[in-house]
Amino acid sequence: MSPIFTGNKFGFASTKLEFVLTYETLTFVTTGNVTLTNNGTTDVNIFKSTSAYSNWDSQAYSTTSFTAPCTIEFNKQAGSSDNGVSYAMIGWNTDPTTNASYTSLDYASYPYATSNYQVYHNGTLVQNGGTWSTANKFYVVYGTDGFIRHYNGSTQLYSVNYGTGNTVFVDTSLYSPDATFGGFSNVRVTRATWNGTMYV
Repeated sequence: MSPIFTGNKFGFASTKLEFVLTYETLTFVTTGNVTLTNNGTTDVNIFKSTSAYSNWDSQAYSTTSFTAPCTIEFNKQAGSSDNGVSYAMIGWNTDPTTNASYTSLDYASYPYATSNYQVYHNGTLVQNGGTWSTANKFYVVYGTDGFIRHYNGSTQLYSVNYGTGNTVFVDTSLYSPDATFGGFSNVRVTRATWNGTMYV
């Protein structure tokens, strides 16, 4: 009969390292007219105040900085076509105090309508098109390979090489004073990479 080993071949018990997902506590600073829910927790809602005017004049940005690997996770509501009130952007930014406009957002996710996912880099439209589902979370990933990748659930919508070693903040630009469509819910950040299936 062959011996039974309960450890490794040297007779020592093996140690398995398990990945534990944690979300960062997020505190946001605002300019303009922004309503924050659960600010200072791991799950924040960011919307423009309903009494404000429609303009790209309001923002919320994180006081904590991040380096790769890191992922912004959020939910967004929008219509199947332009409903006139879904105008809000979120993404990674190196200089969030520049202004409240999307023109200074380095890498902005813009779920314009469920039939059209847009991406802006410092005010320039670089991605136009691509369908997505409001039932799925969005993930904006900054990976250790230097790439920023946008996902809706398991579907990768966009990627670009940003370069390694950048220090970034979560930043938003809000246009529409609409409590349903004019912002982002369940905004969370983890120091891990979403790969379309899981965090690693």
